[in-house]
Amino acid sequence: MYCLDTNIIIDIWRGDSALKNRISSIGKKDLFITSITLCELFKGAFLSANTSKDISLINALLDAVSIADFTPNACRFFGAEFSRLKRAKIPLAESDLMIASIAKAKGLILITRDKKDFSNINLDFEVW
Repeated sequence: MYCLDTNIIIDIWRGDSALKNRISSIGKKDLFITSITLCELFKGAFLSANTSKDISLINALLDAVSIADFTPNACRFFGAEFSRLKRAKIPLAESDLMIASIAKAKGLILITRDKKDFSNINLDFEVW
């Protein structure tokens, strides 16, 4: 089962047909986005000059994926990893850590384009 990072979705929307085909081969029951990713997508849509088009893209995405949300285990993982990374002085965007925490707690493989954002987290991820 896979979790799509925000940058994967954006690249598909920008026309990466090879990535779109690869993602399309995964069934809906095995394809997730996090609620954090959904927030990032809506933030971008409402800041966009093409808000209604972007909202339509989000709605189509919601028909093709399931939403993974925070659980107590995800919250615990977030706290532990945040503390470990802060003590090690390893910078990381909290939103990326939240996405990683949800994926980790649900046992999902995170698909991303940003290896550096997730390489310091105890997480199964693939760079596509």
